[in-house]
Amino acid sequence: MANLSLVRSKKDLIIALIPEAADAVFPHGPRGVTNAYVDLLIADVVKEISSGISTRALGKKVLEASKDMATQASRAMVASWEPGDDICPPWPFPWPGPGPLARQEPDPDPWKTINAAEQIEIGHILTHLAGLTTSKEFNRTLKSLATDVARGVASTLVDEFERCGTVPRKPIPRPKGPRARITKARPAIRITARGMTPASIG
Repeated sequence: MANLSLVRSKKDLIIALIPEAADAVFPHGPRGVTNAYVDLLIADVVKEISSGISTRALGKKVLEASKDMATQASRAMVASWEPGDDICPPWPFPWPGPGPLARQEPDPDPWKTINAAEQIEIGHILTHLAGLTTSKEFNRTLKSLATDVARGVASTLVDEFERCGTVPRKPIPRPKGPRARITKARPAIRITARGMTPASIG
């Protein structure tokens, strides 16, 4: 199964590497990253995604697409290999990229996995990646794969949500000892003495 947290982080890294996106985070950000290098990173994310496709045949198709993208991107990188095309461009300090690649969700998960929902997210990420490449061929391929992924779970999506087995979490335990004792509020003291009126008090 694909690590979706890792996939999301890698996608965010690609966005940060694109000059226009880098300027949004840090004006006059790094330059020298080629389109071929970005496509190679996209191919890597697509490879990661392939292991999370529920249908084996479609997963193999996604993996083959990532290989084709990596092959073409690598050839383009070699063809344009010259000074200034940095594989690891100098980033300003502090690092403006995505957060750590570590798991962000609770462990263990307090909810039951809905496979169809994860497949929809994978398809959605593929459409994001389609918008990060400058290649019309890669764009069409990724959108087509996203459509295939969504189509594969469209008929079961509602049923899987209805059968979701997620249960309420256990309440946070109250602390034991003197601090756990709740003191009841004392009732307000009513002044009933004669001659005592609000105007005469104070």
